[in-house]
Amino acid sequence: NNNKQGGQDINNKKDSDDIKPSVSKEDLINSLKNDELNKNTTMDQNDMKKNENMNIKKNEVLNNSNNVEDGDNENSKFMNKSKEGLNNINGEKNDDNNSIVKVEESPKSIGYNYYASESIENLCKEFGLESINTGLNSEQVKINRDKYGENFIEKDEVVPVWLIFLSQYCSPVVLLLLVAAVASLALNEVVEGVAIISIVTLNACLATYMEKSSGDAIGKLAEMASPQCTVLRNGQKVVIPSREVVVGDVVLINTGDSISADLRLFDVIELKTNESLLTGESEDIKKTIVADNLSTPFATNLCFATTSVTSGSGKGIVISTGLDTQVGKIASQLKKSSKGSKLTPLQVALNKLGGLIGLIAIIVLVVIISLAVIIKYRDPAHADKDPTFVIIIIGVGFAVSSIPEGLPMVVTITLSAGAKDMVKKNANVRKLPAVETLGCCSVICSDKTGTLTEGKMTAINAVTICKNSSLSDENNKLTKTFDFYPTKGFEPCGGLFDSNELTSEKKKEIVIAKNQNTSYDKVLYNYGNPSNKSVIVDKTRSLMFAAYLNSYDTTLSRDPKTLKWGIHGNMSEGPIVVAAAKVGYSFINNPNHKSYLDNFQRLDDLEVTFNSSRKMKITFYKLKTVNVFENVYLDKPGKVYTHVALIKGAPDRLLDRSTHLLEETSMKKVQVSWNSTITQEERNVLIKKNLELSQKALRVLSICIKPLTDQNIEELKKLEDADERLKYVNYDENGGFIPMGYVASFDPPRPGVKEAIQTCREAQVKVIMITGDQKPTAVAIGKLIGLIEEKSEQVEDINSLAIECSELHINKNPNEPILPNDQLDEFTDKILIYSRAQPEDKITIVQSLKRKGYLVAMTGDGVNDAPALKAADIGVAMGINGTEVAKGASEMILIDDNFCTVVSAIDVGRTIFSNIQKFVCFLLGTNIGEIIYLSVAIVAQMPFPLEALQILFLNLMTDGCPAVALSREPPNDDNMKTPPRPKKQPIMTKRWWFYGILPHTIFEALCVLLSLAFSLYICTGFYNLNGIHNLCKTVNLVDVNDANVYHEYKYFCSSYEYRISTDYVGWVTNVSFWDPQNNEAVNFWGAAKGKVENINPLSDIVHPELRLRMQDGCSGDLTLDENGWCRPKDNKTSDGYNDELEGILKKSFEDVTAKGSKRGRTMAFISAVWCEMLRAYTVRSWEPFYKVFNRNMWMHLACSISATLTFLSTCIPGITSILNTTCLLWWQYLLAIFWALLNLFLDEIVPKVIYRRKYM
Repeated sequence: NNNKQGGQDINNKKDSDDIKPSVSKEDLINSLKNDELNKNTTMDQNDMKKNENMNIKKNEVLNNSNNVEDGDNENSKFMNKSKEGLNNINGEKNDDNNSIVKVEESPKSIGYNYYASESIENLCKEFGLESINTGLNSEQVKINRDKYGENFIEKDEVVPVWLIFLSQYCSPVVLLLLVAAVASLALNEVVEGVAIISIVTLNACLATYMEKSSGDAIGKLAEMASPQCTVLRNGQKVVIPSREVVVGDVVLINTGDSISADLRLFDVIELKTNESLLTGESEDIKKTIVADNLSTPFATNLCFATTSVTSGSGKGIVISTGLDTQVGKIASQLKKSSKGSKLTPLQVALNKLGGLIGLIAIIVLVVIISLAVIIKYRDPAHADKDPTFVIIIIGVGFAVSSIPEGLPMVVTITLSAGAKDMVKKNANVRKLPAVETLGCCSVICSDKTGTLTEGKMTAINAVTICKNSSLSDENNKLTKTFDFYPTKGFEPCGGLFDSNELTSEKKKEIVIAKNQNTSYDKVLYNYGNPSNKSVIVDKTRSLMFAAYLNSYDTTLSRDPKTLKWGIHGNMSEGPIVVAAAKVGYSFINNPNHKSYLDNFQRLDDLEVTFNSSRKMKITFYKLKTVNVFENVYLDKPGKVYTHVALIKGAPDRLLDRSTHLLEETSMKKVQVSWNSTITQEERNVLIKKNLELSQKALRVLSICIKPLTDQNIEELKKLEDADERLKYVNYDENGGFIPMGYVASFDPPRPGVKEAIQTCREAQVKVIMITGDQKPTAVAIGKLIGLIEEKSEQVEDINSLAIECSELHINKNPNEPILPNDQLDEFTDKILIYSRAQPEDKITIVQSLKRKGYLVAMTGDGVNDAPALKAADIGVAMGINGTEVAKGASEMILIDDNFCTVVSAIDVGRTIFSNIQKFVCFLLGTNIGEIIYLSVAIVAQMPFPLEALQILFLNLMTDGCPAVALSREPPNDDNMKTPPRPKKQPIMTKRWWFYGILPHTIFEALCVLLSLAFSLYICTGFYNLNGIHNLCKTVNLVDVNDANVYHEYKYFCSSYEYRISTDYVGWVTNVSFWDPQNNEAVNFWGAAKGKVENINPLSDIVHPELRLRMQDGCSGDLTLDENGWCRPKDNKTSDGYNDELEGILKKSFEDVTAKGSKRGRTMAFISAVWCEMLRAYTVRSWEPFYKVFNRNMWMHLACSISATLTFLSTCIPGITSILNTTCLLWWQYLLAIFWALLNLFLDEIVPKVIYRRKYM
């Protein structure tokens, strides 16, 4: 069976005297010596049939050094995976030699993977596997499980919902609110306590929902594991759960299987696996017994857990399980990246702010209570309550006033609304704090393909290579460049035209011809038209035909529903298939023509597939006519060519293997120039052409041909290893490759990317491009999208901005370890383009940039990108092409895979932080203002402007709506023209404190205190406590049980009130007294006009009704005081608890003084509400408020709601009792609002004017 590699001799290869060596013998000898010294391994003579075997093998390698390909690992030269050797492991005899032949030992690899180079025999010994035909025995399974562990990736511990919910109460601000709530409940202030707890709980519920909805990257990795696996144990084939697989197990895999663990293969039959989840390469990997490249972690003789078998079958020994597998290492990196708290800058800033607020609250609580005790403060509104209890309530009220209760809720609402805004911009944010974190992003590390570019490669140019050409480029006679046009995605309509003749006008005419379905030849000669007969057309179409046949497994089709063209298969081959269709090599453009692929017999068994080390693909076809491939004549004396090898790959790799060129004869035929080999001058022309195309941001593929005889094909069939076939085709007796030309493709930048990068530049956000392209192509793309300036032509300038990722490693060798951190950090923050990048390089770049102090956003789509995404401050996964693991490791998902979306998200993030600053300034300014005017009121011996519940109402209800509206403010004009803020910058900077918070707190306190003083004066006649307290008269009654104890009771109060009505404007005197006629305490409003001191109820100035009530005096246990008001007699006693006594104003009775105080304080409450509500308008911008008055209509709605709620709180019965407010007269409302307008005026003319003069 020629397809079965497991039992064939891979070293059966014909040597040739004509082979051109690619490595000198001296270099190879030195390499071998160094290799042996580095490996520090010795050959065990007892394990070799003869001690001389190794020397013989070495000599064979040296004598045939022309077979060695540059870049091959010398380890493979010592490996002989013969069928006899494998049979020896099974305990079988070699019939030919009648002796046991052991598999030759190979030194252990010092590269990425020791298991790729170690012999099967030694692996069996290492794992206790007696025979690969019987598998492990039960005892050895237990030993290996104990030694190497179980085969599973442990998911992150799932945090229960209740624990997530409780964690929301851990922030300093929320803890302070809980303390205030508990204190309120302890003091029987139930409404206040319940209100605080309710708002905190609502915020916790919302945050819990958002956090629980995020995914788990390690969990996604674990879910990728296969549930079952087929193994050999105790000589029996059994199916077991994948978790029970152990190191050393012999695993059988077939088409469709998902591989359960990392395997070393010892038997394969046409085995191919898809490793795109790990490597990012979409092409299926053909598996071999001997590794193509031992320095790569993904050697071809290994299979990896979570990858899938796409075709064929095989057997292998388990070499790694669980976290030791390649996917397990990714999981380990994810866990390592997840260790420790990954708090966002906003969370850190909020925690610091919470600590500051807590400190302020404690200081305020202690100072105010101490001060109130010292001065024996008594609130006239609660004169009936215990002064100590009132003071404690006051202290709690002060503490509550220092805490912005609405802050946690408004922050959560702001981030949620920002997340919704980002969804509209095609960015799905999985973790709420990341919404704002983007605002301080200072570096974006972006993939190129599909993110900065459209990810749709389109063939732009075809370059023919031919000597003596009748049509050539101006700068040389060897090449000729043609343009495909039109080039619209995968649409196959178009032609091939001379680049020099294809002007802008001609392009417009060609588009018109396309739309009118007329021939392009009427506009310009189409070198891709099969109807045009010329030697130039023969060359171009032969070039594209070779490329088309090489890309046989990629097809072009049109969706019948959407009518859009699409590629199925290898996307990198898509441009070739589309370009071939434009020159007629497709049944799409030739519906009556049989598919060209069916006309050529392909030898699939001989194919050399593409991989990252070969960077080429070779397909083999039988010629329809001997010595002729399409329009190219292959005639060579003494040779009959019946087959052809078609090669497609990287120009530098193929050019090194090319020996002859095509030439145009005098008979206008294209044939191989067998008489001469490529000169160095000709080689330089081709190198220069490749560089020229690459510098235009084109991806260049070289197309070569190699004629073969029947004998060559037979010899190739004997070579089971793809690299052996590659070497044979490269240098046999027919020479090397024959270049036919280049096909250059272009992946156009996404619309808006250049502008987005310019926006980032203005915002001082560094953009770094990471790509697998060669450096010239990467630099060209960088120039095209504005990442590098066009004028950067000097090599020194480019090298300072762009490097290959090999330079991140010691000795610039990607197989060596990473450079030390200090060396890396010297240049990583200067580089804008990283080319030839591997996923592993991303995490190195991220970590270096973070050490330099940058806040890094990283894009990625593959499983192996997950550690870098997790390590970045903001992981950005692709929504279309991203794996679930990458999405699980990220904070944000790009729904459209577009780089512009990242920039838009940064804009939104900056807007969110700016708005957070505004509403934090708003909330802190108003809260500190509350502390100031409450403190001054105590020191000045004035009643409190606001009570505890009024403060809570203010902070939650009236401040909450404007604060939320501030979170919806549009971005500032300079939002993306300022540098990103430092990660450790607090929310409130010095500028905000000095120009935003402190001036407003002073002005607000001033205006509220003025409002309080003026309102108390017009409602009671006094503005201080002494004056208000002196308005009431008291009597001291002896305690019923102790003659030395007295109890004080009020029996009369008066107050003054300024009235504005239709029939009277001026002062009136109101009184509260004991009515002897009705035998109850009453209030009499308007007892006399003017401010009457020591008012007498029988005076002529007193209202007649009042005189009538008091004309008969008092009786019983009552007597008249000096002004004629009833009071208890001096011999009356009291127990101090019962206030249902005749002649006194009981504690539950609200007298005119208390009512006047309440009215005055309600006016101050209205002033405080409007001060804070209008502050929401002034805090929005440093510009005058009227310039931005209408830019956010939400503000008008929010303030209308706050004003309405405030008005209702003073009018609706029940609510007025809870809040201790009262309904005001129309002019009193207007007067209260006047003081708020004064506050707005002061905020506008003082701090804003100074700020604009200094900073704007």
